[in-house]
Amino acid sequence: MDEMDPFEARLLFGNMLDNLTGAQPTIDRVSGFALKHTAMADDLLDCIADKLDKLQVPPRLNLLFVVDAILISSNRSSSQTWADLIKKNIVATVTAVIPETPGGDSNVPQVRKVVSGWKRKSVFDKGIMEKLDKLLGKRSGGASSESGMRHEDILKRIEEDRERHKRHKEDVWIRPAGELPENELELYWETASDFNDADWQEIAVENEEYQQERQLAEIVKRSI
Repeated sequence: MDEMDPFEARLLFGNMLDNLTGAQPTIDRVSGFALKHTAMADDLLDCIADKLDKLQVPPRLNLLFVVDAILISSNRSSSQTWADLIKKNIVATVTAVIPETPGGDSNVPQVRKVVSGWKRKSVFDKGIMEKLDKLLGKRSGGASSESGMRHEDILKRIEEDRERHKRHKEDVWIRPAGELPENELELYWETASDFNDADWQEIAVENEEYQQERQLAEIVKRSI
């Protein structure tokens, strides 16, 4: 089969982004297309950047989920192509997802979780991670920022967050095909570190997500 030309790839990818939601299957479909056409990574990242500028703030989070899915999959295959391209504008991308507005505040908890995953998997170098940590800083976010959302939108977001959380936990345990059990043990033995600031951040992210879900449940309960 002939390779798709850049114009056609941008057109198809743009249409996929137009139909993107926070549901995991749509995120997987869009990220899968991008990974299949890594040779056109620059063009596809331009599409994401263009869409990011046009979207209202809350759904920009879905584009970050696509970027995250691409990074995690390429990192798993030991490919640096996507990471090298994405890191050039990742700080600007995250900034666009969490502007200091109610919509941006509502995205903060999930963005913190995504960034925490990048840190744990060493997707980016220390310099970039420090910039992202500084960007998030003491930003607050949660259900209070979503109190203006429609009842059905709140329920949809809760369900999408639960599905992502489940996939996140599964991803932690994915190992290369054919790997010997002792190799996994040796990896954990060599890479395990003392309890540190990154672990505290992970705990804080988990606690914030739990509190957000409880608050969202209260909002739904009051709206019924």
